[in-house]
Amino acid sequence: MTIKLNKNDRRLLAAIAEHRILTTSQVTAIQRNSRQVVRRRLRQLEELGVILIAPRGLGHSRGRPEKMVSLSREGVDRISDEHPVLRGMPIHQINGDKIRCMEHQLLTNWFRIHLAQIQHVIPELSIRFLSPDSPFLKRNDHDLPFIYEQSSNEGKNKKTGGFTPDGVFSIEHRQRQKTLLFFLEVDRGTESVATLKREPRDIRQKIINYQEYFRSNRYKRYEGHWHCNFKGFRLLFLTHTNSRLSVLARLVREMPPSDFIWLTSLDQMFTKGLSAEIWIRGGKQDEAPGSILTSHLACQAPILPLL
Repeated sequence: MTIKLNKNDRRLLAAIAEHRILTTSQVTAIQRNSRQVVRRRLRQLEELGVILIAPRGLGHSRGRPEKMVSLSREGVDRISDEHPVLRGMPIHQINGDKIRCMEHQLLTNWFRIHLAQIQHVIPELSIRFLSPDSPFLKRNDHDLPFIYEQSSNEGKNKKTGGFTPDGVFSIEHRQRQKTLLFFLEVDRGTESVATLKREPRDIRQKIINYQEYFRSNRYKRYEGHWHCNFKGFRLLFLTHTNSRLSVLARLVREMPPSDFIWLTSLDQMFTKGLSAEIWIRGGKQDEAPGSILTSHLACQAPILPLL
């Protein structure tokens, strides 16, 4: 039997390319359909040769073993008419073959999926996400991600490298014509909190970079990209565990000004959703958590299990 790609299949293939690699649970959440329906269709797409399905490696949570889904070259070719930017692109820039840290990528994908859930719960909001790993997002002249940021030493003109957020996104309230800007850092506890040499992946150095970036107003380049005005931004840290959250919250408190830095954990995200009052502002754990939305829009929006 010949399996044809329908419109929903093509959207799914594009979503897999955008996220680079997804677990079957993540595909189910994106499709908003039952697990059985999604798994059956994934098997059919694998038989057609447009996706690759492989067992998930070490480091995943306990429970039923999950599979990971990525695009094949045939899958890329099937959607290249709609997405010509993919034509001729090396397959490792579209699937998960050369992702440096798979578990970090999957946690970032979960954040994006929960973020998209907000739009289903609050339809008047529009969310636009820029990923450093997206094959659809144009890279700069040095083949660096569009959201790569050049940093500099405080008080000096000498360039000292740069940093790449795990994501940049905006949340727009269409009726009020108000847009907020966010930067995302996903933390799995594998990076040093602080080192004497201030390594680029040092959390303390990351915060210093964002503080300088905030003061310099260089974030305003996104005004031209999204055609809106920003009066600042919020830096969001998503931590893998609650204990790591406490460690980073203490660091943030010790590095003012840091009210623009908000933190939460994986457990809080899955339990209540990203729009809920789960965020610790400025690392102040003794204060009531807040929502990244305005107080009257704050609501719980978890992704419910799909049977």
